Amino acid sequence: MHVLRKPRVEQLQKKLLNREIDRRDFMAVAATAGLAPVASSLVSPAMAAEGDMIHYFTWSGYEPVELHQPFFDQHGRSPDWSIFASQEDGLQKMRAGFVADLAHPCVDNVPRWNDAGVLQPLDVSRIDAWDDMFPALHTMTGAVIDGDVFLAITDFGLSSVIYRTDVVEGEESWGMMFDERYSGRICGRNDSASLSIALKMLGHDPMNPTPEQVMEAAEMARMQRDLVRFYWDSQTDMEQAMASGECVVAYAWNEALVNLLEQGVPVAFAAPKEGAFGWACGLARLAAAENDEQMAYDFINAWLAPETGKYLIETYGYGHGNAKSFDLVDTETLVALGYDDPVRLMEGTSFWVPLSPEIDQLMVETWEDVVAGL
Repeated sequence: MHVLRKPRVEQLQKKLLNREIDRRDFMAVAATAGLAPVASSLVSPAMAAEGDMIHYFTWSGYEPVELHQPFFDQHGRSPDWSIFASQEDGLQKMRAGFVADLAHPCVDNVPRWNDAGVLQPLDVSRIDAWDDMFPALHTMTGAVIDGDVFLAITDFGLSSVIYRTDVVEGEESWGMMFDERYSGRICGRNDSASLSIALKMLGHDPMNPTPEQVMEAAEMARMQRDLVRFYWDSQTDMEQAMASGECVVAYAWNEALVNLLEQGVPVAFAAPKEGAFGWACGLARLAAAENDEQMAYDFINAWLAPETGKYLIETYGYGHGNAKSFDLVDTETLVALGYDDPVRLMEGTSFWVPLSPEIDQLMVETWEDVVAGL
């Protein structure tokens, strides 16, 4: 989830509003980042904070005071904070003894963190903006476990197909990733998420497939394998291939759109007729929390304040959990970013949620077979 600072967002908005690129209904993702946040780890497995100030364990880029200004105003300073490179990195650090009060995981990993014993439920009565949040975020799979809320969702983003508008024609669909007209010029993602694309195209629920449906998707993925130029692990490699024309269609996170447009590459981020994929992340209280509990809720409340959401939308291009945040952003910007109807956007998106352990393992193993040519 690479952070997009305001100048980059403003450049993209100008291009959208001046119609220098096509703005589809799905331009919701115009300035957002991808499904998988990446950051450098700056902490070692040790006590996270001294004194009473809470400690915040998060992704790179979430430390600006504008994302918790009410907390700063109330307590006179920002919380102590450390970053993790990935959710698995964060989990392993906590298992090794790292202590913090709040963390910023995504819904697909919350059950795994909870099973590891590092989380505790939230008291939603202490979250001031709870009733102002989008209702879908209250019940999203992964955020709620056995009736208890473990994650207050603060931010969300999307991913889709990116394509060269000077080459690719036709309906925007995940089928673009399987189009024989672009054989040898398709960049796939080296991840079992590629099976999820096939599941979606086949009309199955990619977040709750049966083993038989996974096998059906695998056959479709094998057909795609002969069309793919390469499967990317680093989005930078894909962006370079799109810029050079080596690839003209690719699975992408939102940041790729911004990066390529800044280079003058004619690309668009598709609004697949089958729907997009998305991520949703938020704040969770950690079981080892040892500092002021009310201060932790003050921080959650600051993150979910409408003014914070305004900053998040305008500066990062992400969606915000508080529906009132969108009322503070001018209509022109919301239209440019595709957030003029965030409820419809979320309804048309398949958010990554936890798979059953058995299906998750099957998806990973099956994808490995596909890539290996089996």
